[in-house]
Amino acid sequence: MFGLNRADRERRTKELLTRVNLETKGWDRQLRKFSKGMLQRVGLAQALVNDPEIVFLDEPMSGLDPVGRREVRDLIASLRTQGKTVFMCSHILSDIEVLCDNVAILKHGRLAHAGSLAELRAGETNMFEVIATGADPEVLKQNLGAGATVTTTASGLRIEVANEGEVDAVISALRRSRGKLVSVQPVRQSLEELFLD
Repeated sequence: MFGLNRADRERRTKELLTRVNLETKGWDRQLRKFSKGMLQRVGLAQALVNDPEIVFLDEPMSGLDPVGRREVRDLIASLRTQGKTVFMCSHILSDIEVLCDNVAILKHGRLAHAGSLAELRAGETNMFEVIATGADPEVLKQNLGAGATVTTTASGLRIEVANEGEVDAVISALRRSRGKLVSVQPVRQSLEELFLD
């Protein structure tokens, strides 16, 4: 184990198993009796035994429940703040968006896109999304014309416009129809949408 003496091994084992939130009662069990989530935690602890500068993780959150996923995300984020380099392979693109500075997308084993998230999103449109409640969607569609898309959702209305300048027109139309503005935000292409494109 990387030339660690017995005392250092025991100290590091306790430290890492605690860090990956593996319950103390499971420390003596055989690995074959662990759940997939528990095995993921042990694997993470093993990857960190020698306090590496670079960590390679393959699907580190696979098989974890939502609490376990959050804990592993926090652990990976803490590695970044310690100055470690983390290479992570994952099909869960929302985790990649939250954790990674740079991204590479492979398609059929070949590099399709690579760069920072900002670079990969540089080709995004300038669209804005307005969320509203209390307005009649048909009246809004008539007032806004073809430049806006009005969609009814379970929580109200979602209005998409092509640029920031059109947001004022949407807010005015909402006021005229006695609707309530909930939020305005730019529409960002998710990593999943980029991957699918």
